[in-house]
Amino acid sequence: MRLALRCDASVAIGTGHVVRCLSLAQALRARGHEVGFVMRDLPGNMCDRVAALGFAVARLAAPAPGFQPAPGQAALAVWAGVPAAQDAAETAAALRGQVLDWLILDHYAFDAQWQSLLGPVAARLAVIDDLADRPHRCDLLIDQNLGRARGDYAGLLPPACRRLIGPQFALLRPGFADLRAQVLAGRPQRGLRQVILAMGGIDAPNATGAVLAALPPGLAVTVVMGSAAPHLPAVQVQAAQYGARLLVDTPDMAALMAQADLAVGAVGGSAWERCALGLPTLMVVLADNQVAGAQALAASGAARLIGRAGDPGLGAALRAALDDLARPGPLAAMSARAAALCDGAGVARVLRALEAPALTLRPATDADARTVWDWRQASDPALYRSGANPAWEDHLRWFTAALRDPARRLYIAGTAPPLGHLRLDEGPDGAPEGALVSLLVNPAHRGQGIGALLLAAAEAEARRLGLPGLLAEVSAANAASQAVFAQAGYVVQGAEAGFVTLRLAL
Repeated sequence: MRLALRCDASVAIGTGHVVRCLSLAQALRARGHEVGFVMRDLPGNMCDRVAALGFAVARLAAPAPGFQPAPGQAALAVWAGVPAAQDAAETAAALRGQVLDWLILDHYAFDAQWQSLLGPVAARLAVIDDLADRPHRCDLLIDQNLGRARGDYAGLLPPACRRLIGPQFALLRPGFADLRAQVLAGRPQRGLRQVILAMGGIDAPNATGAVLAALPPGLAVTVVMGSAAPHLPAVQVQAAQYGARLLVDTPDMAALMAQADLAVGAVGGSAWERCALGLPTLMVVLADNQVAGAQALAASGAARLIGRAGDPGLGAALRAALDDLARPGPLAAMSARAAALCDGAGVARVLRALEAPALTLRPATDADARTVWDWRQASDPALYRSGANPAWEDHLRWFTAALRDPARRLYIAGTAPPLGHLRLDEGPDGAPEGALVSLLVNPAHRGQGIGALLLAAAEAEARRLGLPGLLAEVSAANAASQAVFAQAGYVVQGAEAGFVTLRLAL
């Protein structure tokens, strides 16, 4: 495939958007895809760093100072430096002549207006978001935040948009997943000796300096900053006075986090890096858009929120937390809870979604009966409530009746070849919980992520029909299928007679 990523870094934006896009881009390139970037020349941009990694970078011109967005624009439209329509036109010009399979947007400044203008540029559009505060016009939405509910995007996305929501889709560099098992095995035996202090690549409010000033003596501290951080010279002096090691633009955060017993850090993409390695964290909020994420992490027990940059009580809260974590129990408990939130394999999951074929549904017809029966014969009968695969005559009789039952909707997914069968069954008067969803994947295409695509198609169709939710009944022995439903946002409602009931609220 050919893909382009539109993202920016700056003193105002920080570096996290570009860092996670690089993680995705490097994985795409390793799979043989062609990937480029479109970035604006903002103060603190990372254009040179992206280019040094071998990616083509189309640089949009630096904006004139003093830009103020018009009323009605996205809440953080000022981050773009130019009006959304201008950015869209310049992005389209930078991509002219390319035939893109995907355009991927990771930018809080843009919404459905920008996305609509870029529609002709690529076959499909993906959006990476964290805020759920503005409408999008896209085919794929990725939100890695803990506590985010699918309903948070109600009315903000097209019905057919596939949603990848939760920390399991965090876009981390491969080193975190590679080190995870080894690091987690050793964490319970470790005390509080090594501390990593990392407030992101920019740290405009200089939370790093405030934490360094409040740290008690005796800890082995590693400070990590970006070369564009405005307070870097002052922190260099502080780090030397404390006896801390200072690293700038370090390429291997995974190894540093693996060595640390505790992190003091901001609430961005690095939060999921820390969780993947079970690294307990004392969090400092640097901006308003980090508050909800910090609260969710604190509620999970994976991290503790000690305050906001600039809070007069930040130093006292830091020292009190360090005193408490010097005891063996709290540190180990935080580590276990952090590790349970994110396994570091989010890039692989997003890759599968990007590489998956576009899936179309059509109503099933009588001519599909034999195809569906053949697929069923290739399935394990123990996974069905009937416990057996039906005879052809019984299946034909059932299929013919089901096509004519107004409470049942049968679909075939894909064209040449068909990839699967989807069924939505409503109760006699429309069950308040929603319709029961059933899937059957073409045996020749099992193990290719088609089940997840069928669930996404089922969700889109259910939204189109105005259903309140979807229910699924999965064999308790079918762990793989349960995992597919869980990743699609279904929540277990109960279990009976060897089958687990799950529900997706719409």
